[in-house]
Amino acid sequence: MLHDVSVVDVRAGRIVEHQDVVIEGGKIRSVVAAAQLNKRSAVLHTGGFVIPGLWDVHVHLAGVSANATWSGVLLDQLLQYGITSARDMGSDLEAMRKWRGEIASGARPGPNLYFGGPMLTTQQSSAPEQRTVRTAEDGVKAVDELKAQGVDFIKILHIPRAAYYPLSEEAKKQHLDFVGHLPFGVTVQEATAAGQRSIEHINWSVLALDCSGHPKEMREKLFAAFDSKEPDAYDKAVNAAEDDFDEKNCATVADAMVKHGTWLVPTLVAEEIAANVTTAGRDEGYLKRLPEKLQEDWSAEKLRAENSDAHMELLQREWKGDQRIATFLHKRGVRMLAGSDSLDVMNFPGPTLHRELQLLVQIGLSPAWALRAATLDAAEFMRKDDETGTVEAGKTADLVVLRENPLKDIANTRTIEMVIKGGAVVGAGAE
Repeated sequence: MLHDVSVVDVRAGRIVEHQDVVIEGGKIRSVVAAAQLNKRSAVLHTGGFVIPGLWDVHVHLAGVSANATWSGVLLDQLLQYGITSARDMGSDLEAMRKWRGEIASGARPGPNLYFGGPMLTTQQSSAPEQRTVRTAEDGVKAVDELKAQGVDFIKILHIPRAAYYPLSEEAKKQHLDFVGHLPFGVTVQEATAAGQRSIEHINWSVLALDCSGHPKEMREKLFAAFDSKEPDAYDKAVNAAEDDFDEKNCATVADAMVKHGTWLVPTLVAEEIAANVTTAGRDEGYLKRLPEKLQEDWSAEKLRAENSDAHMELLQREWKGDQRIATFLHKRGVRMLAGSDSLDVMNFPGPTLHRELQLLVQIGLSPAWALRAATLDAAEFMRKDDETGTVEAGKTADLVVLRENPLKDIANTRTIEMVIKGGAVVGAGAE
């Protein structure tokens, strides 16, 4: 039991004080007014603020910068930061299947894992977290084979229009959501109408194109940049689209997303880190948990050497422009989810999800809505809201006890005193 706690009702965005949360068989048996304890009462914690276990809906745990030979250690790190469920957006499928089995059996600590296996991309790659799709036949075959291998959804990186539409139709036939980047040759309006359930990132999906005053011209400029030998041609093209921001066109983008129920996972923290990677403070404690090779690659000296001042200025401009787009889309009613895009350069699984919540508040979400983006809304998106996402009787007991009120200050999600997954205490916070 959690005794005499303040339950954060994420559905209503309010605090319900002096409650007893009774846990039995891995589920919440009841949430009732706090009563006097008796000798048989098994109390896990008294006092504090209880929230549902957090979701990070955009991680890469065995791909991008993480390698399955060592990255299983990241699973427990997620738990220590209160993340009891994670949606992996591009990793080694065999590793993800293995880890999910080990977590389910109790052999390994970790969050509930949902994954799409390899990202589908035009690039030719032997990396286990990528699969090449260049034709309609490639796209249909990828969906069918990944379905047979047990993925929860299909993740698109960037694929041609000719492959995008057959893939989208096959995914619907197979009852699989398709999510991911907005392909450069597909507009937001086209993707939402095709049924893409979530668009990941504002920057790497280049939403600035369709939010510009001249979308067609800006898209042509971006494609030309791919063939250009000019330094930073791509980022200059993105900056041009950002500078051409048009409220009327961006409203059309927002309205299409709302109409078709397309969610946005802005991964603001990933862009903030990228735009400040040569100057921002460093979490040296977390960095030391990673392999020496990554520590060397991500040393302050190497990052400064690899990123010129001119390049960083372009990234800063993109970051400012994309915050404007995020704020605008939120005001127009686009639903957003919380994802970190970790593990990537200096983007650490766990703490960066909490920073993402702060950034969601900065673009206009209330603390209650930001918290909901990482709990109930994430569960709803994954069609798991009948099992998790709120502190209610009958739900799985994935819970986090905080010292301070997160509705007063969203940064208080970091004041973790206890993490519970499936009714068992699995952590006491990492900070």
